[in-house]
Amino acid sequence: MPGVEDWTTNPLGIVQSLYDKHGSADAEKIKEYFHGKTESETARLWIPSLNDTPLHCLPPNSLVRYRCMIQDMFDPEFYMGEYEVSDVNTKATFMKSGKYKDIAECAKHQEINTDSENNVTMERQTLYCVPIPGETDWVKTDYSDKAGKKGFPSSSVAPNRTKRGLEEEETSQPDTPMEEEASRSEENKRPRTEVVAGSVPRTDPDLNYPLPGEKGLPCLVKIYEEMDGFAVNDTVEFIGILSVDPALAHFNEENKSDGPQSSIDGYEEPMEERNAHAPPPSLVPRLHSIIHLKLKHNNPNVPTEKAKLNSDVSSLRTEISMLRRQILSALEQVMLGDSLAAEYFLCHLISSVYGRADVMPLGKFSLNLTHCPPTKEYGQLIHTFIQALVTKSHFLPLSIENMNNLRLCPEKDYTANRLKSGVLQLSADTSLIIDETQLQPGQLESAGVKNITALGNLISWQKVEYDFRFHRQDFLSNISVLILSEAKSILPSDCLVPLNPACKIESLQRHFSQLDVVLTPEFLSHVRRYLTICKLLEYTIDDNMQKAIQDDFVEMRKTDHKSMTVEDFHTLLNLVRLLSLSALETSPTQSMWEKAKTMESERKRRILTANSS
Repeated sequence: MPGVEDWTTNPLGIVQSLYDKHGSADAEKIKEYFHGKTESETARLWIPSLNDTPLHCLPPNSLVRYRCMIQDMFDPEFYMGEYEVSDVNTKATFMKSGKYKDIAECAKHQEINTDSENNVTMERQTLYCVPIPGETDWVKTDYSDKAGKKGFPSSSVAPNRTKRGLEEEETSQPDTPMEEEASRSEENKRPRTEVVAGSVPRTDPDLNYPLPGEKGLPCLVKIYEEMDGFAVNDTVEFIGILSVDPALAHFNEENKSDGPQSSIDGYEEPMEERNAHAPPPSLVPRLHSIIHLKLKHNNPNVPTEKAKLNSDVSSLRTEISMLRRQILSALEQVMLGDSLAAEYFLCHLISSVYGRADVMPLGKFSLNLTHCPPTKEYGQLIHTFIQALVTKSHFLPLSIENMNNLRLCPEKDYTANRLKSGVLQLSADTSLIIDETQLQPGQLESAGVKNITALGNLISWQKVEYDFRFHRQDFLSNISVLILSEAKSILPSDCLVPLNPACKIESLQRHFSQLDVVLTPEFLSHVRRYLTICKLLEYTIDDNMQKAIQDDFVEMRKTDHKSMTVEDFHTLLNLVRLLSLSALETSPTQSMWEKAKTMESERKRRILTANSS
């Protein structure tokens, strides 16, 4: 039986042996084999991760993991799924599997029969994936620390391909790019032109990260099954075979002088499209997916298995009262001594869209904190604090310059045939902190008005409008939005809370530095697990509690129908849900309902006081 090194360093050998055994490269058989090898977390950690292992440390054609977000989906491509190979000496022929590889390979004493009737053309889907946008440093560090194997320098590992000396190059059969071979016939084969001396130097392609300043390795992921089961912005962990053959790159000005590389019924692929879809593998490696896991969260310290998750919930419940008090104490410090704002801030941190009623998203709780200190420092300090707690976040200063110049909504580039990313192309449960205190008088251009509208639609409807030039399409989102402003924001929100500092703060930096004593590694670990688990809990209201809440609503309407509108009732229901989840309770109690009413009454009193002053 193959050992660990066999199925991690030579997975293509396993695939070929399964092909020889069953007569076809059945995806289910292959998936079943590798599922069996990676059932335990320990076994999965044997597989190096593209997220934290340098590419040069990974042998070509080895098994790797990759945690990512789907940024774009390219058109399906055809490849040689099965192809015939003949021995040059004995003339014997046999079939090889072409799955999970980009290059149709054979030994130097063999040749590929490109015109054989036994060759089978198949289809696969290509996804352009990027590291999860806004993923916080502690998440990356914890994932990296959990990894049990980092890989080895690829230069010290003999690759699976048979390398030939220069003197053999003319007589031996070259390896064939599979999608190229599947689409061209014998009469239109043409040699690759050498680089023209004095041609324009190569420029690196745009790696299309949604957020500015992002780092990490993007990847072209090839999918062989469930091709309709993926969507843009999904977060997925893929386990598959790494392909980094330099022959895959079309990104070069030589291609411009060489002419188009593909022509179908008179259509010539533009150079921009070749550059976007076939960038250098050293910058954008290829990954042939065998197993995939759609991620409900990206917290490395919260298990994905239901049994282990339930055990974690039970463990946290034993200490929830003390933990919740400690968290509120830290949040109160961040809210400048305001205990009411701290309660609302905690509800915001655990909020998440859990469903939709027609077009209305349920569970969102965007928070507008007003009366914030009019300084850049406060927003940055809050973002630094949030980064230490949540798994994904982004800080967006709401300035005239940013609104006029940033691309918030993704746009389709038809020349390159790809989706150009935007700042709002974020995965579910990302925290977006908008600092409106940096907004100064100025003129919003058309792009700025469009961006403000996009932010409003995101907050109100949890959707982002992607621009496909000839039409616009809404993509559903699930982003927690926190707005910091001096007065009521120009953007909508679900809840407005005027800050009421307990005392005058002379130095914000010194005030926040007092949190260093509280935010110990152990405490942070508990809080991070707690926030993720709160979002994963399922919430229900039993019939008795539902009737009690409805009767109470009727009584409040009788007393003063102006102070209890349908929108107010909806806010109350959302608040009592979040307060219950913050106590790790899956259904509300009468005391929790009364607490929600008290909080809302105090919040409305503050707003009236602020408006009158």
